[in-house]
Amino acid sequence: MDPQVAFWIAQSISVVTTVIAILCMQLKKMNMILICLITSNFLAGLTYLLLGGISGLGISIIAVVQSIIMYFYGKKGKSPHPIVTVAFCASYFACSLLVYQNIFDLLPAAAAIFFALSVAQKKPSYYRIFAAINPIFWIAYDVYTLAYVYILMHSGILISAIVGIVRLDIIGKRKAADASVISDQE
Repeated sequence: MDPQVAFWIAQSISVVTTVIAILCMQLKKMNMILICLITSNFLAGLTYLLLGGISGLGISIIAVVQSIIMYFYGKKGKSPHPIVTVAFCASYFACSLLVYQNIFDLLPAAAAIFFALSVAQKKPSYYRIFAAINPIFWIAYDVYTLAYVYILMHSGILISAIVGIVRLDIIGKRKAADASVISDQE
């Protein structure tokens, strides 16, 4: 495929991925978050493939698999053994080492470790804390791979995670606590 065509297709896919990924941070239930993550990581992998970001592609594939596994654990109301999360962290790191060409190939592994920790959480509030750290590493990788739309996407995810933490986890908990106090007084 012509590199220019691949570049523009990748940027177009990135726009769709951006919308999905940013909305993901505003969801209240982990199963819905995981469905968004499966979709957005699949699309991200496709984008990195088109841009020649092999480390990003590998990380995205593993993230899809991890999200699917976590989704089915959640559907059963169970949590995986912590060794599952450790195994995924090791997989992310191994993937980066396998395709290692330069120091920038380690950035997706760092991001992926925070991803692995985020999707291992039962509570969306804990998920958002880890998920707020993840895009910092991706932004640096996006600059390196010239994934321009993903620079905006990962910046948007970072902002959306912070908004989600404030809106859902801080203000939402205060409102729930205030409502509880009012009902106790009645």
